[in-house]
Amino acid sequence: MKALEAKIKNAFENKGIKCQSVYKMPDPDETRLLVAFNSKDNRNLSIRKIENVLASLNVGEFKVPSEFQRLSSAFLHLEITLGARNEKSVLPASM
Repeated sequence: MKALEAKIKNAFENKGIKCQSVYKMPDPDETRLLVAFNSKDNRNLSIRKIENVLASLNVGEFKVPSEFQRLSSAFLHLEITLGARNEKSVLPASM
């Protein structure tokens, strides 16, 4: 497992959140991670808890969707974009 994925997985485990896997998705433009959580072990897991763990890592700006995706019945999935900005630029596109 690469350094960033291992760092994020260990941070979740240190906070008591059982993380099944962290997978870096191939994308040349931005860093996107798919994180899987076992739904049985994480009944009280919230997006806010995940944001707090990521903020404590100092990985820079990130964007987390407002809800989990269910790609299977046993796991909660979340696609995280690192280096993302939440606010839009105020400069015109022509500059």
